[in-house]
This record gives sequence, C-alpha cells and structure tokens, in this order.
Amino acid sequence: MTAKEMQGQTELDRHLLEFARLLREGGIPVSITEVQDALQGLLQIGMEDKEQTEGILQATLIKSPQNLPWFKEAFRVFFAPPEQLEKWKAEAHGKAEQFHKEMTKGRKELSFQGGELNLTEEQLQVYLRMPSSDQEKLKRFLERSEQGIRNGIPVDHSFQPMVERVLRGSLEYWRRKLGEEFPLLPAGESGILSEVERAFREQEIHYLTQDLKDIEPEEWPKVMKLIQKLSQELASNISRRYQVRGKKGGIEMRQTLRENLRFGGVLLKRRYRIKRKSPLKFVLLCDISGSMMKYAEFIVQFIYGLSSVVSGIQTYAFADNVLDLTRKINKDRPLKEMLNEALPEVSKVWGRGTNLAVSLEKLTRDFGCVFSHRTLLIILSDTQTLEGERAALFLRNLRGKVREIIWLNTLPEKRWQETKTVNYFRPYCQMFECYTLAHLQRIMERRF
Repeated sequence: MTAKEMQGQTELDRHLLEFARLLREGGIPVSITEVQDALQGLLQIGMEDKEQTEGILQATLIKSPQNLPWFKEAFRVFFAPPEQLEKWKAEAHGKAEQFHKEMTKGRKELSFQGGELNLTEEQLQVYLRMPSSDQEKLKRFLERSEQGIRNGIPVDHSFQPMVERVLRGSLEYWRRKLGEEFPLLPAGESGILSEVERAFREQEIHYLTQDLKDIEPEEWPKVMKLIQKLSQELASNISRRYQVRGKKGGIEMRQTLRENLRFGGVLLKRRYRIKRKSPLKFVLLCDISGSMMKYAEFIVQFIYGLSSVVSGIQTYAFADNVLDLTRKINKDRPLKEMLNEALPEVSKVWGRGTNLAVSLEKLTRDFGCVFSHRTLLIILSDTQTLEGERAALFLRNLRGKVREIIWLNTLPEKRWQETKTVNYFRPYCQMFECYTLAHLQRIMERRF
C-alpha cells in the first residue's frame, strides 16, 4: 500500500469513527467490530456512489428498524455538501454565542446579595422561557429576601440554601407547566449534531400531532421508535413515584432493637414499617372494529411499554363480542410481531360493527376476577356502539369495582356534543380526546 493510499484509509477511519459517534449520540449502539466491518465494505466498493455507501453503513451498523430514522438523518447531514456543512457550522456558532449570553443574563438576574445561586443550566433555561411577568415575580422575591430580617437580624449568606430551595421548586413547577425539554447545547460547533437533532425533533413533532389513522405503513418504524421513547420516559417517571416514599406504619421492633443495641438497649432510635404504594394493574379494553384497528395497534404498543412498572396488563379486544388477548400478546416476542398476529386475526372474525353492551356483559361475567381496587380500566373507543344506554349501565357497575376508568376517545372533542353515546358514558369515567400520540402522552403524564 502506497503512502497516499495509507493516508486515504486513515482519513476514512477518522470519518467513519465520527459517524459512529454521531449514531451513538442518537442512542444507537455501535461496536468497534461493526465499524471495522463497515470500513472493509467501503474499501471494497469505494464511496463514489452515495446510495451504495448508505447501504453498506446501514447493513453493518444498524441492527433494528427502530434505529433507521436517526440513521437516515445522520447520514443525510454527515454527508451533506461542504457549503451546507459550513452554513450549519455558522448557525451552530451563533446559537452557542446566544446560549452563553442567555446563561449570563439568567445568572445575573437570579443572584442573592451579589452572589451567584447554585442553579443548573437547565433550570436557568426554564427561567428564561417563563413569561416576563413571572420572571419579575421571582426577581422581586429575591430582592425582598435580600432585605429581609429574621428575629431582628438582617439575613446574610447563610440563608442562601433556603432561597435556592424555593427557587428550584418554582422552576420545577414551570418546567412541568411549559411541558418542554431543555437539552444543553452539545459540545463543539460543527453543527452536525445540532442539525440532526433539529430534523429529528421536527419529525417527532409531526408524528406526535398527526392523526394515528393517517400514518402510512412505511412510516410505522419511525412512529414505533417514538412510542418506545415516550413509554420508556413515562415508565421511568412512574417507577420513581412508587419508589420515592411510602406512608409511615407501625414500629418495626426487630430493626428497632437491632439499631439500639449500641445504646445498651435504650430505644433512642425507632424504625417504622413502610406502607408502600401498590403498583396499578392495567386492564386495556380495545375497540377493534374497522375504524379503530389502527388506533389500537399504536396505543397497545404504548401501554405495553409500561409493563416494567405495572404489575400486570390484561388486554381484551371487543367489537360485537369480547376476546382475551393477554396470552397472545404477553409472550417473549417482539410486540409488533404479536400485534400483527393477534389483531388482524381478530379483525377477520369480527368487523360487523360494535356492541359495547354485549362486550361489557361478557367481560364482567367471564373475566370479573381481574377487577379490584388496584385496577385501572382503560377503554379505547370512539363511543360509537349499539345499545349505548345498556352499555352505560354495565359501565356504571364496573365503576364501583375498579380504581378508575379512563376512556381514550378517538373522536375529536368538538364532535362530542353531537354524539349521544358520549353523554351516556361520561358520568362513569374520565374521558379524554385521544387520536394523536401527543394526546396520549399528555393523558398519561397527567394521570401518573
């Protein structure tokens, strides 16, 4: 190999490692062995043909269809023309300067007696995105705190931790109210990662706000990737909620005695039993009539993403009857494969319309053991059913047997007033508009 060829290969190695790093930024695991395989493939075919280059990199570095959306955007940006890369670099440099100016402004405004408060950059970004009137309230609070007097003595820097706790609580409230994520600016000013994240976020917003029934089959891998991300985030939040605290129960004598042996048996310290919150049980009842099939596929995928923090998920499908799908879905197989097998199978048997009354009657008669005070019943339906008044009576009886009933209504809320069945069911459940992933995300975050 000549010196020129060795230099070219070294340059290719460097670019390939940078591309692998970009994929890892998107959560795609890429090993050194896979990078070496990609390198060998590129050395064999060259990089003159862009489509062939993309094919080699995809075949060697991507192991799951769910990782394709990030890979596609990363490839598009990484192999963009040099003039476009320079433009992104200039934009990233401008954003970096603006970011640092905002951080400086925020730290200057949120200070206590001339000293900088111990706040993270994310908290400062929340402050900068608050309405100006609420920013003024925080600044007035700091001014009053600086001039305050406690027990006849002016406050000093020893009160700063207390002030910081109050501010953090207010900023956390606003972070939740704004409902935004505040990612920190990535290191470096190449602009490549920023552009990939921007394009990927635009795609996410598009799929979050699109009616689920309008999503084309070729777009499903991207949507499934987004659903997996949303359900994992929600599962993490639910897990923290049940682990953080429990109510204090009676004294745990064994632990108390063991703890106080070092004090000669004098009970100076007491240990209490912890009454932990019991995890919820989900019962998912899905309308799989013709108009609802696509909604069911996506929403079941989301709910099953919570299986790591929910003690059990029972899944039933209904149209003019009810069928237990739990055993079909709850197997050690990819969920998409299970849904493709289970839901279309049912749709071949049914499809003659929807009768929720018959379905609820059979559900309470044949599967009544799944309902308890720990059960959260989630119904997915557009409320369009035969025998609506009779179905409402069964729903009222179920309401007394479960913790809560949540109805995910795929009918736009503006049409609820003209739909009689909506008025039949609303007194016995919490009904939410839910025909996009954004609706589903807000509902689940609100309830948990």
